[in-house]
Amino acid sequence: MVLVDLVVFLVALVSILKFLGWRATRHLRLPPGPRAIPLLGNFNVFMTNRPIYKVLKDLADKYGSVFSLSLPMGRFVILSDVDVIKEAFQNQSEDFSGRPYVYSINLMTRNNCGIAFSDYSPAWRVHRRTAALAIRHNIKGHNCKPTSAKIVQEVERLTCMLSKKDGMYCDISDELNLAVMNVICDMTFGQRYEITDTEYKEILESNRKFTAVLEPGDPIDIIPALKIFPSKKLRMVQEIVDMRDSILQKKYEDHLSTFDPDNIRDLTDAFVAAMLESKNAGSDIILTDDHVVMAMWELFTGGYESTYKTLKWALIFLLNNPQVQTKIQEELSAAIGNRLPLWSDRQSLPYLEATVMETLRRSSFSSLNGPRRAICDTKVQGLDIPKDTTVFCNLWWVHHDPKHWKNPYSFQPDRFLDNDGKVFTPKSFMPFSVGRRVCLGENLAKMELFMFLGGIVQRFHLKTPSGESPPDFEPLPDMMRSPRFFRLQVVKR
Repeated sequence: MVLVDLVVFLVALVSILKFLGWRATRHLRLPPGPRAIPLLGNFNVFMTNRPIYKVLKDLADKYGSVFSLSLPMGRFVILSDVDVIKEAFQNQSEDFSGRPYVYSINLMTRNNCGIAFSDYSPAWRVHRRTAALAIRHNIKGHNCKPTSAKIVQEVERLTCMLSKKDGMYCDISDELNLAVMNVICDMTFGQRYEITDTEYKEILESNRKFTAVLEPGDPIDIIPALKIFPSKKLRMVQEIVDMRDSILQKKYEDHLSTFDPDNIRDLTDAFVAAMLESKNAGSDIILTDDHVVMAMWELFTGGYESTYKTLKWALIFLLNNPQVQTKIQEELSAAIGNRLPLWSDRQSLPYLEATVMETLRRSSFSSLNGPRRAICDTKVQGLDIPKDTTVFCNLWWVHHDPKHWKNPYSFQPDRFLDNDGKVFTPKSFMPFSVGRRVCLGENLAKMELFMFLGGIVQRFHLKTPSGESPPDFEPLPDMMRSPRFFRLQVVKR
């Protein structure tokens, strides 16, 4: 009976809010969109078996590059053209710098004390600026080993592990996983793992669950009042928090107890320094231990997952386009010989860098990017975007729009090279988004992809196993466009 009463109450409440919202916006020129179903709105859009970014592309064909969806949790606006996205996220970056509140994310991030999921605020600006500076210093090697040196070590270890599989038909996901994870863990808290380490396995499991939790549409995020009932998602959130805190809280406390302001060892030390400085300076904006731990967590979850899966996409594209692999190998031999490629070599290795860029375009791992919230009433293309509207951009379509890309579904690194053979960036290339929410790890990700892919291809020739078809271009059915399982043959060169 309690459940029935609660549902009736919530339905009535949603109906009232919808009516009040309609009254408040009826005079506005809102973006067009499909007709909404009473109470459910356009929720049926998400109920197909097709990838949501393709469904949204079809809706953009019908309603335009700025269209809206009405959902139980509020109005969503979808931007589907590069010029529209830049008008909103770049030219009006502050207007679209917020994040919508999501109950499960709030639980995981200690009331949104992180950077990636936190709403726009003065504290967020300070936290983000601190993180950006810390990453930049770590990459350059201020008081620590430069990031490129750490990547070279992991590439060397990775190629040693792959040498043991010479000629075999195998899945190399575990080896790639370990190598990419070790780079970000070394940067974040000064530790690397072996593939058998229990803590490493716990980190991977926590990250797997976190990716699952990010899938949208769970009723608990639409109606947080449902938290009083048993929820599979809430149980998983608690498991993630418990596992994460058992590892990262201890690392934070160890760093705090051994902190030396004259010896900043890693990103955690840099965050601790910023936290202590904010407290000692008597600033109005004080960073807390929650801010530090959440920054640690977001850096190694976000920095690991996207790079690892994009690297797997790169291997898939090379297996389907062996001529690209051959061209990279020829370029490496001519430019640097037998030593492993460094990030500083990229001007001498334009085709390798172009291959990384084409991988980022073609894979479009973050198909819709993260949701943004309009923090004030604003406009896009003359259409009204009310405050608190959730805004997505369809980056997958931006990267596959034939208006801007010739033969968009083919893998062509040359599209990123000018007539002089130098790398250039087309205006429709934005895998890390734009504006105030642009990805903090952009330079790190590009560096890792360049050095890992170059190192693998330099030491090995990658082949599709005899009798098997090349890996499928179709991703798993999730928003993050994860590559499907595949095997390959690694042959020492």
